[in-house]
Amino acid sequence: MSKSATFITLLFAALVLFAALEAPTMVEAQKLCKRPSGTWSGVCVNNNACKNQCIRLEGARHGSCNFVFPPKQCICYFPC
Repeated sequence: MSKSATFITLLFAALVLFAALEAPTMVEAQKLCKRPSGTWSGVCVNNNACKNQCIRLEGARHGSCNFVFPPKQCICYFPC
C-alpha cells in the first residue's frame, strides 16, 4: 500500500508542475478580443474564407465562423 501512495503522490506532484508550466501559455492566448466582422455578409460556413477576410481586409490576427444566435457569424480576433 505504501508504494501505491507514493506513486499517487508523485503523480499528483507531476500534474501540478505540468499545470504550472502551462499557465503562461493560456494567459497569452487570452490577449485577443473578438468582434463580428464588419466586412462579412451572410451566414458564415467557411472558416478559411472568414479567416482570410478578417486578416486581409480588417487587419485581424485570426477569424472563424462562430455560432451567434441566430446565424453563424464571421468573428474576427484582434489584439486587446
